[in-house]
Amino acid sequence: MRIVLLTLAVLAGLGLTGAAAVIGFGLYNVSAHAGHWPGVSWVLHTTFRSAVKLRAPSMEEVPPLDDPDLIALGAGHYATACAMCHGAPGQPRSATIRAMVPEPPEIAEAVKDWQPNELHWIVQNGVKMSGMPGWPVTERPDEVWSVVAWLMTVQGGTPSPVTQATDGEGYCRTCHGTVAGPVPRLDILGSDYIADQLAAYRSGSRPSGIMAQAMSMVPKDQDAELSAALSTRGAGDGPSGSGMADSRGSTLAAKGSRDVPACVACHGADASKGPRLAGQNEAYIADQLHLWRDGVLDHNKLMAAAAVELTDQEIADLAAYFSGR
Repeated sequence: MRIVLLTLAVLAGLGLTGAAAVIGFGLYNVSAHAGHWPGVSWVLHTTFRSAVKLRAPSMEEVPPLDDPDLIALGAGHYATACAMCHGAPGQPRSATIRAMVPEPPEIAEAVKDWQPNELHWIVQNGVKMSGMPGWPVTERPDEVWSVVAWLMTVQGGTPSPVTQATDGEGYCRTCHGTVAGPVPRLDILGSDYIADQLAAYRSGSRPSGIMAQAMSMVPKDQDAELSAALSTRGAGDGPSGSGMADSRGSTLAAKGSRDVPACVACHGADASKGPRLAGQNEAYIADQLHLWRDGVLDHNKLMAAAAVELTDQEIADLAAYFSGR
C-alpha cells in the first residue's frame, strides 16, 4: 500500500510540474489560428449543451412568444447587441468574426436545435470561453424573453427585419417609435423625467439590460437633446390600453394612506411628482408595477412602498385604468 501511495504522489507531483511548466513557460499555444487539440471542441460543446439543459427554466415559465411587440423589441435589441457576431437574415458576419475560435454560428444555425427555455438561459447567462456574454444586468431575466421571441421567429423561418439606426434619436425610436406593449410611450412624458431616467439607466440604479445596451450606444452629451425630442407628442398617437377604466382601478388609483399617497397624487393629470400614466401602454404599466412590487426596482422608496402589497389582480386593474383614461 505504501508503494502505491508513493507512486500516486510521484505521478501527482509530475502532473503538477508539467502543468506549471505549461503555464509558466507559455508552452500552450493560445493563438486562435492554432485551434484546439483534438477532442477538446467536442468536450466543450457537449459540456455546454448538457449544462444548458440541466439549468434552463421549466417550459412552464415560457410566456407567449408570438406577441408582435415583444418580437419587435427583441429584434431591436438584437440589432445592436448580437448581430455583430451572429449576423442576421440578409446580414452576413464579418471575416473577423468568422475567424474567432470558437466561431460564433450564424444565427439560424445557432438556434435551430434549442427550446425557448434553453435559449432564455443561454441569452441570460452567456457561455464561458466562447465570447458569448451574459445579459447586461442580472436582475432582469424578464427582458430576455423579448430576444427569445425574435429568435423563435428565426427558428420558424419567418424573422422580422433587423435594422440599426445611425443616429441617437433614430436608435431610440427603433423601439419607442414603433413598439407598444412592453415599451413605454415617451411622447406623454416630460423631458426632465426622461432625462432623469436616462441617467438612472446609465448609472445602473434603474436596472435594464435593454436600456443599458441602448445607453452605451448613445453619447452622454446627447441626453438633453434626446429627452426634449422624445417627449414631444407625435401626430396620430392613438390609445394603447384596453380602455377598461373600471371602478376597481379607479378606486385603487385614488386610494392612499398617511405614509403612501394615492397613485393619482403623483401620476395624475399634473404628474408633478412622477411620470404621467394616462394613456401609457397597459402592458408596460403592469410590467413596471410587478418589478416595483417584487423589489427589482427600488430606486424610489415611496414607489416601492406603494407597490409592495399589490396583488396581481390589483396590478392588472391599475394598468387597465391608467392606460384607458
